[in-house]
Amino acid sequence: MPAVYDQALKRLLTDAHDGVLALLFPRARWVAERSPELPPHRREADLVWEVADSYDDRVLLHLELQADADPELGERLAEYAIRLWRRDHLPVRSVVVALREQGPLTDGRFLMGRGEREPGLHYIYEVLRLWQLPAAQVLALPDERLWPLAALMAGDAATVTLAAAEGIAGAALPRAERSELAGLLTVLAGLRLAPAAVADLMRRSPMIQELIEASSFTRLMREQGEAKGRQEGRQEGRQEGRQEGRQEGQREMAQTILAARFGPLAPDELAALQRADVAALGALAAHVATDSREQVRARLGLPAAQAADRG
Repeated sequence: MPAVYDQALKRLLTDAHDGVLALLFPRARWVAERSPELPPHRREADLVWEVADSYDDRVLLHLELQADADPELGERLAEYAIRLWRRDHLPVRSVVVALREQGPLTDGRFLMGRGEREPGLHYIYEVLRLWQLPAAQVLALPDERLWPLAALMAGDAATVTLAAAEGIAGAALPRAERSELAGLLTVLAGLRLAPAAVADLMRRSPMIQELIEASSFTRLMREQGEAKGRQEGRQEGRQEGRQEGRQEGQREMAQTILAARFGPLAPDELAALQRADVAALGALAAHVATDSREQVRARLGLPAAQAADRG
């Protein structure tokens, strides 16, 4: 349809909205026109694979890794599925891989509406709760690259993590790959165990400790810690700088007002102003326009002017 007709038809339907509702949604009441423009979203799914099912039909398998509760999870999965379908026109199977126990986890359905009987989008997905699967199920696999997942699975966290670490250390893999697997294992174990407990486990074997130290995960965590320390230092420095700036501003304002009221300040008054802390400057600023000179000197911790002259 030419754009001019398209726009005219949209205008016609909008102008006659009550009639349109009478046809499509008789019990509804028109409230307002909303913008038809859809906000652009830069979205990226975690993992999308093209797989073949038992009939050799192609399917997109979408895996979404989830460590924390997300109330918008179902909405995001439905959005991803629609976008993937529009891109590839292949069926989409979505699986949420829940890495640790969290708040109420969705039941695997997204309903765009108020209930089952209301027309709208219903999107079904699967939820794989790792902590409900036995760790032995992964540790028994011949592919050692999956063994770090054992730290998140059912069983005593410390025992399972140590078994996985020992298995990775002795695996017939290049040292660099074993190092990366050991580093990933420590990161995942940290989702269930305190950092100190993970470090204590890994120190039991010098070989495991060496592998972890050489991993990119360890370097990354060390760099993140150093960056956080630098950022906190900069923030502390900025706060101190702002505080000093406020103090200096209060000091200059008090000196200007006092000189305007009483004439040039005496050397001991200038020195006392320079020594004054935040509390003293605040008290001085609150009364600088009304205090007598003797009262100002008293606030600065100075003797009366006559006594100072006699001394």
